[in-house]
Amino acid sequence: MRHLNGIIRVEGVGLHSGKECVLTIEPCDAPEVIMNGVPLRELRTKGTNRGSDYIFPDGSEIRTCEHVLSALYGMEIYSGVRVNVDGGEMPALDGCSNFLIGEILSNSDEDGHEVPSLEVREPVIVSNEDRKRFVAAFPCDNLHITYTVEYENVGAQVYDYTHTPGHYVFEISEARTFALERDIEYLRSHGMALGGTLDNAIVIGKTIHAKKGLRWPDEFVRHKVLDLIGDLSSLGRPLNAHIIAMRAGHELHLKLTERLKGDTEIARD
Repeated sequence: MRHLNGIIRVEGVGLHSGKECVLTIEPCDAPEVIMNGVPLRELRTKGTNRGSDYIFPDGSEIRTCEHVLSALYGMEIYSGVRVNVDGGEMPALDGCSNFLIGEILSNSDEDGHEVPSLEVREPVIVSNEDRKRFVAAFPCDNLHITYTVEYENVGAQVYDYTHTPGHYVFEISEARTFALERDIEYLRSHGMALGGTLDNAIVIGKTIHAKKGLRWPDEFVRHKVLDLIGDLSSLGRPLNAHIIAMRAGHELHLKLTERLKGDTEIARD
């Protein structure tokens, strides 16, 4: 597990708000990850606004946390970190976690404290009403993810991922967020995607609009794995489970983490 030993400060616009945001990540003595003064696993979450939003006791929110938290969780930084966000949303940066991974590697070492894993003891599944979208966790001795997506003009993609920091860096961290071209007008009219550009996102239409082309033919499903790893960070600790996700998203990801946090019969240290 890694230990942060330097301060990371980045500025940029929020992916949805389009407003200037400042992110600071710095080492601290806490046995967990702290965000704006509150332990991450004590915050409520919401995944209904095309991202993962964290809700504080005073009702304030930080939007679109999944990519930044994915970088920390993917690099196995589970403790000793204080995350501060000014602007109400995480900076969009490169639309994935690759830039932040570089910053983390330059400001950390492998002397982090061991954090007990959360072990899934029996299967648990959450789904939407018609059960065509779901995410499930099964007992496993490490973190393994099998994710399936299907989009128009892309088709079905499946990715099978076994977690290590190295696998995260080289297989997942560069996979960019994306949107369907037909959804963009609706999103912007509802205060979303206002900071989205081809510098930080891919647009799926009759053709694929991606700066310098796709990084992998299956970049879309790899990004969904990146999102899921970021959403698992709300557990506040490593997870040993085989996660199977079928056309899921942030709302189902976060419902799963709430089940795992709240039911000691299905998951415990």
